[in-house]
Amino acid sequence: MTIQPIDINNLTKGIGPNVSPEAFTNDKRKIFLFGSPSYTNIGDQAIAYSIEQFITSRFPYYEYIEIMDYATDEGIEFVKKIIHEDDIVMFTGGGNLGSLYLDIEEDRRKVFAAFKDYKSISMPQSVFFENNEHGEQEKKKTQDAYHQNKNLTIAARENQTLDIVRQTFDSNVIYTPDMVMSLDYVPRQKEREGVMFFLRADKEKVMEEDFVAELMEWTKKYGSVDRADTVLDEKVVPTIDYADREKHFLEMLDLISSKKLIVTDRLHAMIFSILTKTPCLVFGNSYGKAKHSYQDWLSSIRFVEYTDSKDVELLEQLADKLMQEEPNEVDLRKDYQPLVDFFRS
Repeated sequence: MTIQPIDINNLTKGIGPNVSPEAFTNDKRKIFLFGSPSYTNIGDQAIAYSIEQFITSRFPYYEYIEIMDYATDEGIEFVKKIIHEDDIVMFTGGGNLGSLYLDIEEDRRKVFAAFKDYKSISMPQSVFFENNEHGEQEKKKTQDAYHQNKNLTIAARENQTLDIVRQTFDSNVIYTPDMVMSLDYVPRQKEREGVMFFLRADKEKVMEEDFVAELMEWTKKYGSVDRADTVLDEKVVPTIDYADREKHFLEMLDLISSKKLIVTDRLHAMIFSILTKTPCLVFGNSYGKAKHSYQDWLSSIRFVEYTDSKDVELLEQLADKLMQEEPNEVDLRKDYQPLVDFFRS
């Protein structure tokens, strides 16, 4: 049975909305996922959705319980009251382990330190600590918290992160792709028209606006050209709770599958393009998570290409080539075996 996330307003009562009371008192082993996102990054929402599907489809003997990101402190205190020695504590995956997104990293530190006596895992992550005094200070804080937990496993989702984790932490480490690539998704057939740019507007952005404008101009030959982000506008969608997560994720997949070409510097726009068999031209972010995910796991996909080129003529030729390719697939099922082994042991 899949259990809805614990709601911060009901934590003192022990149960959240639509949560079965038996989930907390039965004899089943339990998995507690902390950090379940309420913010509007559809990539992170898709990761949480994929984790749930991965666990509940393969391990029905676990009770799966999510703690929302806004309820970390209360969730820790609640879980302490009901956790048993063979239960598992998880923190959601993504690209936020390190010094860039400290609100999430501080929650992760709290969780792993609080449950140091329990089997724990940070789900597939990209890791980045800035190469400056601030980055070093935050790295030390993270090391101090994680190293309290001798039962911690960190899952890295690219080779560069694998190297960083091995150099930085004493924890066990495993290597698997991003969780969204574990989904068994069959895209809906849609009429394709035009080009969509999914571009960052955050601290990881490196694409210059003059270059973007040039790209958007020549892609008009493919039809209409639109620009968006995989992070929804908070003025339109302030938050995304558990109940709406699947809806927003599937809407994003439908949007991407309606386009002839995706141009992006977003890792998950690339992954969503692969799921929907949509040609995609991929550029980098500030620390290479899209580039390394592509090179490590996805380079055999013929209708998606990572590039650092700014030669518009070359990029035009590349886009034409991608749109002429017959969509192919990559089978990553065996690459999730380290995670399967973790939850089976």
